[in-house]
This record gives sequence, C-alpha cells and structure tokens, in this order.
Amino acid sequence: MKRKYKNFGMVFTDLLSIILIILCVTVAVTGSRQESANYSYDAEITDLTVGWVGDDGKILSLDALPNGDIVLTHSLAGIDLRRKRLCFRSIDTHVTASFDGVSAYTYAPQLGGILGKSYGMYIQMIPIPVDAEYVTLSLHPIYNDSAAVLRETSVQDAGLFIGDLYHEGLPGFAMCALIALFGVLMLIIGFTTLQSSEGNMLDFFSLGAFAILVGVWSANDTMVLQIFTQHPEYVRLSNYLCLIFVSYLPVSFMATVTNHRKTALLPVMLTLTLVNFALTMTLSVLGIADIREMLRFSHINIGIALIMTIYLMIRAARKKTIARSFLHTVIVGMSAAILGAAADLVRFQVFPELSFPASFFTRVGVMTFLILMGLHLMKERTRIAVEQGQAALMKKMAYTDGLTELANRAAFHLKEDEIRRKCPDFTIIQLDINFLKKVNDVYGHAEGDRHIIGAARIISGSFSGIGTCYRTGGDEFIVVAQDCSEEQVNSALEDMEKAVEAYNETEKPPVPLRIAYGSASCTARTDALEETEKLADQRMYEKKKAMKSGAEQDVR
Repeated sequence: MKRKYKNFGMVFTDLLSIILIILCVTVAVTGSRQESANYSYDAEITDLTVGWVGDDGKILSLDALPNGDIVLTHSLAGIDLRRKRLCFRSIDTHVTASFDGVSAYTYAPQLGGILGKSYGMYIQMIPIPVDAEYVTLSLHPIYNDSAAVLRETSVQDAGLFIGDLYHEGLPGFAMCALIALFGVLMLIIGFTTLQSSEGNMLDFFSLGAFAILVGVWSANDTMVLQIFTQHPEYVRLSNYLCLIFVSYLPVSFMATVTNHRKTALLPVMLTLTLVNFALTMTLSVLGIADIREMLRFSHINIGIALIMTIYLMIRAARKKTIARSFLHTVIVGMSAAILGAAADLVRFQVFPELSFPASFFTRVGVMTFLILMGLHLMKERTRIAVEQGQAALMKKMAYTDGLTELANRAAFHLKEDEIRRKCPDFTIIQLDINFLKKVNDVYGHAEGDRHIIGAARIISGSFSGIGTCYRTGGDEFIVVAQDCSEEQVNSALEDMEKAVEAYNETEKPPVPLRIAYGSASCTARTDALEETEKLADQRMYEKKKAMKSGAEQDVR
C-alpha cells in the first residue's frame, strides 16, 4: 500500500508539473494586454502626463520632474468632467490635490517602524468637481534625494482606469502566480523524493523556495496585489523581504546539484543574508535607516550570490561532479535567470525613472529556468522510479525465500542484529518438519516442496498476529515474536496444530504433515539471544523425538 501511494504521488506531481509548464508557456506567449470593454459616454480618456505648469511658470512633464517638493497646475478647460476622476499611480510620493484653489484630497500615509517610509505604489482616483477649471497637485517625494513619481495620469472613468490596470497586470501576475505555484510543487516533491539512487539529491527545497520568493517579488509591479489588498505598504514590505532572502537560495541549490554542499560559500552567503535581514529590521524599527535605503545591501548580496553560483557551475564543469546533460540544463536555466536578474538590477540602478516593469527580465529568466528544470524533472523522476523498483526487487530477492515467499535466513540474521541493538522482550519458536527426507526419497522432491509450502503457510498463518516467520533451512523455520504473552504463543501453537490436522484431512498428503516445535522467551538482555535460540532448539528436538516415537505408523 505504501509503495502504491508513493507511485501515485510521483505520477500526480509529474502530471501537475507538466500542466504548470504548459500554463507557463501559454501565459508567456498569449499574455498580451487585454482590451477593456467598450464604454459609452464615459469611455473618453484625457491624458494629463504633459502640460503641467510649475510655480516658476515652466511647462513640465510628469515623466521628468525635478527632485524635491513641487507644486504643479494643469488646466481642465474643455474636458468633460462628468463622472470622471483624476486617476494616476503614485510611487512613494505624498499627494495633495486642489481644484480651483480648494483642497480636495490628501494621501500622505505615515508608516514608520518595520514598514519604513515607503508605501510602494498606490492607485489614486480623485473625484473632480464638474465645474472645476484647473487642478493643482502638491507633490512631496518621501525620499529627499528623489523626484515625485506619478504614472498613467489621466482624467477618465475610475472603473475603466482600474480595469485597464488590472487587465494590463493580469498576465504578468498569472505568470508570477505560476512561478510561485511551481515553487510549492517543488517543495512537495522535496518532501516526497529526497534522494536519487545515485545519492545526488536534487535540492527541491532551495529551488522551490527560490521560485516562491521570485514569484512574490515579481508580483509587486503588476499592481494586482495592490488593487485587491488596498495595502501597498505590506506588498512593498513583502517585496523587500523577498529580495533579502532570495540571494542564499541559488547558491544552496547549485552547491547541492554539484555535490559541493560542504563548500564554505554556503555559510558565508547564509551569514550575509541573516546579517542583512537583522540590520534592515533593526535599523528600520529604530528609525535610523529606512528599509528602502537598506535595499542596496540586498542588491550587493544578490550580486555576490550570482558570482558564487557562476563559480560553482564552472567548478562542476571542470571537476565533472555531475552528469553532463544535467549540468547543461542547469547552466542554461541558471544563466537565463541570472541574466534576467542582472538586467533588472542594472535597469533599476541606471534607469530608475523608466515605467518598465521592474521584474520583467527576472520573470522571463526564472520562467525559462523553471521550464527547463521541469522538463528535466520528468526525466529524473522516471529514472528514480525505475531504479527504486529495481532496488526493491533486488532487496526482495535477497531477503525472501523463493519457494515459500517467507523471509529467509539472511532476513533472520538482520532480525538478530536488530534484537542485539534494541534488546526487546521476545520469544523464539523453533520449528521443524518431520519426515521431510522420507517424503523426498520416496515420493520425490516435488511432493517434498508441497510439504514445505503447506507447512510454511500454516506456520505463517498461525503466528501472523504476533510474530514473523523465517525459513532458515530445508525443513527448518523460526518465528520471532515480540511484545506478546506466553498465552498468545501457546494459543498460536494450538492454532498451528489444528491447522496441521485440517491440512492432513483435506490435502491427504502421502506422508501426514507433522511440525515439531520448541519455544523459549527472554526479557531484554544483550547476551540472551543465542541462549534463547539454543533453548528453543533443544525443546524443539525433544518435541520432534517424542512426535517421531509416537507416529512411526504414519510413515510405514
């Protein structure tokens, strides 16, 4: 039953992996922006990205604002404002909106503590008076060395705006969700299949955790989580935490698949990760440094992890510590993920003002890596299943008697070793088939085999509830019973004698089956096994002698 359950689990996870791969490819290929439904009177959209006037009279674009606080004004003349709102996404910017000089809206969350100053990205949909002639925005970037950031600024129907954001982010979010789900699947596989027959463990745990963290981090810039939770500060916090811990996982995975778990790189990377987490949380809670300001250390750790991962791949290639085919798969997949992460890192550092999704290249790279690893996983799991089946068959052949299918002498020796180690209370029952040589000599070995098989079934059936039966010789059997009383042993012996009489009555063997036996019990002592076996054997021979003297007429 356990074997069938394990095989079912392997088949299920394999099929689920194939389905996820198909879904990932489908989302990646067809994940273009969906068109929003057509609206009638309220479908008109007025873009307000350009045409803003600063306090100094200069015309400014929201895509290129100077650093620091700024007040901007834009005319609303000629715009149909019925059932419309001023819609935009703000990023780490406090916003105050006024219409015709009258303050109408303020968004300036004061977070602090573990959340830091940053709230991330928030969707603003500000009601506009129908007769408003101009709008004034007072923008205060949370961080003094940066500019206020507003995206997709327009006057339009609020439902249409949020629907567009949702549809635009949904394909990316679906890919992120699939990445995270793939990670969960790998964690499940990690618990069910820890080691291959060659001893080279696929580190599903590191790989699964890596996929989950990347999926959660990448989902931040799809805006779907912000839309549903309405708490962008917690979305951003989870984003930063993912970046803190993700650096250790590719190093751990690569160290495992290259058979280099004892490398000093792992404790070094783990120490850097934990120090980064402890410092970030401590300084944020104390108000000394903001969690976003500590982000550079996460980027440094990720860079170090990339170098370590590349080193481990090169080392494995030179020393040939893993199969070449698997090495090629890992190199291609990890290279795609590394290049994707590096591209996003460079884009963030060099072009932070771009509205391009911050995790786009990482998402594509990780998806490529997971698809390649998923395909390899199918092949690896099949190989593991075949090898485990072969190993189980070899073990069964080594410890099972071919004629009776009982455990054999080798299995009994293993049981003896177990008794010596654990010193349990036990009872030894020695059994022997009477007149087997007579049966073989007179009626042939085929009839002798029938005699042995019949005896084996009777003995194993009689003692099945209290012990294990072993065939240790041609006509010799031993039962080892643990945690049972003398009454249970005597009852089993009585059942055996009744079964022997029933067998002789129904099968009518040419020589009636007779089984001699002797038993001896022992409490837990390390030196009692051999003494107990000798005592049981002595009692069995006494029983055998008595049975022979009283049953000579049965074999004449």
